[in-house]
Amino acid sequence: MTPILSELSHRLPDVLHRPRVRKGLMAAAAVLVVAAVAMPDGSQSSVVSEVLPPEPTLDISRFDMALDADFAAPALSSRTVELKPGDNLGPMLQRAGMSGGDAHRLVQAFSEEFSPRRLRAGQSFDLHFDGDTVTDLTFKPSVEKTVFVSRAQSSGESDAWSAHSVEAEFRYETLSVRSEVRNSLYVDATRLGAPDKVVAQFANIYEYSVDFQRDIQPGDAFEIFFEVARDHNGDIVKAGDLLYTSFSPRGKTTDYWLFQDAKGRENYYDEKGKTAKRKLRATPVNGARLSSSYGKRKHPILGYRKMHAGVDFAAPRGTPILAAGSGTVERANRYGSFGNYIRIRHTDGYKTAYAHLKGFARGVKKGAYVKQDQVIGYVGTTGRSTGPHLHYEVHHHGKKINPRRLSQLSGKPLSKAQRPAFDARRAEIEAMRASTTVVEAAPATDSAVLSSAALPR
Repeated sequence: MTPILSELSHRLPDVLHRPRVRKGLMAAAAVLVVAAVAMPDGSQSSVVSEVLPPEPTLDISRFDMALDADFAAPALSSRTVELKPGDNLGPMLQRAGMSGGDAHRLVQAFSEEFSPRRLRAGQSFDLHFDGDTVTDLTFKPSVEKTVFVSRAQSSGESDAWSAHSVEAEFRYETLSVRSEVRNSLYVDATRLGAPDKVVAQFANIYEYSVDFQRDIQPGDAFEIFFEVARDHNGDIVKAGDLLYTSFSPRGKTTDYWLFQDAKGRENYYDEKGKTAKRKLRATPVNGARLSSSYGKRKHPILGYRKMHAGVDFAAPRGTPILAAGSGTVERANRYGSFGNYIRIRHTDGYKTAYAHLKGFARGVKKGAYVKQDQVIGYVGTTGRSTGPHLHYEVHHHGKKINPRRLSQLSGKPLSKAQRPAFDARRAEIEAMRASTTVVEAAPATDSAVLSSAALPR
């Protein structure tokens, strides 16, 4: 043994007892054990295994991670935009920050669920942003439908959009309101729960025979029977069809039922099958004030008593004038003291005349055919006139008659072939009425009470 080896053999026990040396030997032993397990057949390998330090791990207990720039959440936001008159969806989206191409692709996807041609001014859209980028659009054209348009999430397709729509389901039921007129028909009906749409339908049914500005008196009774749609909370979200009406102006009661004829046309008919719609309207201007009645009066300009062969309706300049009935225009021009003047020839010897107009509606000229309720002109003060108003006349076989008598005209009856179907529908509606809760006004107060325990939910 050389002197060096002899020296090492004498000092080895002291070295092994040092802590750092023992730890190194234990690590080396661990490596040999792993190698032995990896090579169970006892074969030797010349590959030297290297022990690598553990990879650093993320300390998820840090409460300040969100403050780091690498962990900042995307800035999500939303904005509601509204379609302006004369505007289109694409330009509106570009004003909201989208590029022309991106807006075009969104509109293309949107049109798969809803035609942009059906959009109207005032409709709103909810835009959702990730930072400055639009990611989603939500549009609700009705209480039943919602349209969703979303940007593609996968990489490489950020310019692609997809659309889908969701149809909400509502529970339909019937409701009836009954009262006497105390304030106005509109106020009394809506206080009992009738939606605006239903009250407007009610007025449209009786407007041919009732002058709502002058004929209705306190105590006139009415009933409105209609459908409503409720959501899952039981709240009314939509008004359905008006199925039955009853009204008693001037003490005369008239009932009407909704019926669809063989051609698919809906109208309201009385128990004899006669339509609520009259041949001629008694009032061709909605919401106007009767300023002069039919009969002799002192002329406001000429100063002497003279026969007033029509009725005058005071209304703001430009108020639309409706055709009292369907017919052919005999003249639409300037006519002496009448100023701008229209005369329409109807069936059964009737004609109607409209004077002092500001102007004529487009397409209204001699020989043109107009339909009942079509706008034919606008209130003015041309000719011999002291202010904006419509002078309205009705001629029957060449004789001028009081337009107020038009309310006595009967509506067109159903054919005999359709009466059985109408009678069956009427019986069906009556059965529904018999099983429906009626909301009535309390006899002594203006508050509403129920004729049964509670409203159905």
